[in-house]
Amino acid sequence: MSEKYLPIKIFEKRKDYDDRSTEGGGDSHEGSWVLHGEELNKRVDYLSKNVNTIQDSFQKWKENKRALPMIISTTVIDKAIAKTHRGRIVNLLENDGKDNVIGVYGDRQLLSMVTEERLLSTISQVIGRREDEATLISSISGIDVFSPCVEPYDSDNNVYRVRLCDYNDFDLNNMAKILFEQSCEAAGIKIHSKVRFTTDMTIYRVTIDNLEQLNAMGEFEGVYSAEKTYPIMATMDILDSDNVVVVKQPEETEEYPVVGVLDTGIADIPYLAPWKEAVVHENYPKEYQDNSHGSFVAGIIEYGDELNGTNISALSGVRLFNAVVHPGNTMTIYPEELIDHVREAVENNPEIKIWNLSLGTTMESELDEFSEFGMALDNIQDENNVLIIKSAGNCNNFAKGLPKSRISKTADSVRSLVVGSIAETQGEHDYAEPNMPSPFTRVGPGPASIVKPDLVFYGGNAGVDKGKLVINGVPSFGLDGNIYKNVGTSFSTPRVSRIAAELAFMMHEDFDALLIRALMIHYAKYPADIKMKMTDKVAQMGFGMPVGANEILYNSPDEITLILRDTLEKGSFIEMFDFPFPTSLVDENGFFRGQIILTLVNKSLVDEKQAGEYCQSNIDVFFGTYETEKERDVTKPTIKNPRGVDDNQNLLSDSLYSASAKGIHPINGFERECTLVKYGKKFHPVKKYAIDLADMTPSNRDKWLPSTRKWYLKIEGLYRDFIEKEAVKKDFQLSQEYCMILTIRDPEHTAPVYDEVTQQLTNRNFIHHDVRVRNVVHVTNE
Repeated sequence: MSEKYLPIKIFEKRKDYDDRSTEGGGDSHEGSWVLHGEELNKRVDYLSKNVNTIQDSFQKWKENKRALPMIISTTVIDKAIAKTHRGRIVNLLENDGKDNVIGVYGDRQLLSMVTEERLLSTISQVIGRREDEATLISSISGIDVFSPCVEPYDSDNNVYRVRLCDYNDFDLNNMAKILFEQSCEAAGIKIHSKVRFTTDMTIYRVTIDNLEQLNAMGEFEGVYSAEKTYPIMATMDILDSDNVVVVKQPEETEEYPVVGVLDTGIADIPYLAPWKEAVVHENYPKEYQDNSHGSFVAGIIEYGDELNGTNISALSGVRLFNAVVHPGNTMTIYPEELIDHVREAVENNPEIKIWNLSLGTTMESELDEFSEFGMALDNIQDENNVLIIKSAGNCNNFAKGLPKSRISKTADSVRSLVVGSIAETQGEHDYAEPNMPSPFTRVGPGPASIVKPDLVFYGGNAGVDKGKLVINGVPSFGLDGNIYKNVGTSFSTPRVSRIAAELAFMMHEDFDALLIRALMIHYAKYPADIKMKMTDKVAQMGFGMPVGANEILYNSPDEITLILRDTLEKGSFIEMFDFPFPTSLVDENGFFRGQIILTLVNKSLVDEKQAGEYCQSNIDVFFGTYETEKERDVTKPTIKNPRGVDDNQNLLSDSLYSASAKGIHPINGFERECTLVKYGKKFHPVKKYAIDLADMTPSNRDKWLPSTRKWYLKIEGLYRDFIEKEAVKKDFQLSQEYCMILTIRDPEHTAPVYDEVTQQLTNRNFIHHDVRVRNVVHVTNE
């Protein structure tokens, strides 16, 4: 590998040249799933009975003088979830001209309000039109009065987390809170806490003493869900270690990055005390603090290289901000309290931008709905412009011979970098081979099939010997200042936080959480010699293991990394013609060659009312070749752009490549980094593609890679129906921020890629500059 000393580059689109207007289109053909004849009649009869039942319920609702609107749930079939078909359903539910649709439940149920009998009569009439409304009727599999999810009563755990319905209306939401609190008081239900999770979502933690109280709470019209909640634990199972590490001292004249440690507190042991910031955030007085977990985490952040004999860190140290948001083992706290404490710590210390959170719930994330905890972490990051590095969570299923659990709630945060664990070494009784997922790590996918965890790092190994748990941990410090070992994603996460903090510090640019996330994911690699299918790699290890800040910030002469950081407004897209690609990457037969890694991270618009459709916006990217540019007839109603490309092909499509290139087993080493297009799904906030042009099938190479062709880059956005209606109602312009990172490199390490692409950027009128890097003294651990 060539030496890396050339800074990565930021470039901009060419104003008034690369901007395009979104054009009309769409398929007006009827879907194969649309019912007719007897099958349609059966669906009509079924839905008519549904509506009659709702009408009866609405009459009782009015007779009981309910203060809040009745909510109904309309289930959409899988094949009709596209915006066009769903738009018809939304129009039906809002037929009275009001904004009745308030959200999504699960992945296919639309929730809407009923305030007048006239709406139900209209729905009944539309259903009765049968063949005239066949597409609409076929789109709906059922309509029912909404019933909240209320978990059964359990006397052994009678603490519940209650979420109220969001009516998308300030006054109704405020009324719901008042009425709920009054109902709890009347039923003798004790409210322990009331915590703001997001701008529009408040979570109550209550105690239910008997089944009657649970039933009373479930009958309150404003309840969205009532689930049992469990304490957040910070446990430490420690084994002795023989390692010896020299205490480090910060240089008085040197500036260091800061990592906020959201944990149980950092003890004043000699290894850590010199690196602690003078200011402390404490939600618990010292007499109630057990600093063991937080100190272990802080030790890994500060001494990860020294403890493990590695050379990943770019700087000699980092400052540690001590945020005591959990008491440790001295008392019980619940996730609602943790979220409240995390928000307070972050809001009160706005200068700190990288936060490590190695705490979380043990509850498994849902497949079709994002957790309140994950959404709260997203909201905290959005409101405070910070990046949280979050542990994926642990499970002990391996000790019972069961598959790994999916990521925990709080780890389904789309804004956070979520970290799983892999094993570095394998002892006699350890289950995992080196560089394979740790037996205890939790895995993906996250809700709506998003990739979680995002990254992995070494967090230890484990196994069972004669029925007894055996751990092979990572080293750090105990409260007595001695070195111990422990396992868990709590202890893989701190190494990633250190890299993120160094990266943000060394980039002499304004802090940009989206850019830091994108860079960490873009440069992540799967460990060598991992014999796993690509689907398993992504589920177990996300996008791979991050590299150090030095490797991220610099290129070698045979590669170049380009960053495009911009905002895309609805109604427009970006299309760059004649995009730079080095002529030195043309082989002796006249075909383009080389490796391409492209990562796109968008700051998806989110809405907590939309369940599995929490991510309300999407950005797609296309990178490939075309034959020529052409003039287009803008007099036609669907054509708005006078110029376009002819005979173009997106080379990020995995259908162009041989089966052996799709990541079953490593062949030439590049597969370590590959995450092919099938993982770049619509409405996923992170998409990563890695291709080697040498893997293209011969027929596709002949069509799409001749050196006479030119290259193009296209970026376009998409929005869900709900957020589009919100934008119209509240009169704001829809847009989404994104960061695209593109690396082009020569696998033979001979071509002058960096210089050629830089020259082409200038010649083709792209504004570009090197990423500004702070002058720092780098550290090496020999």
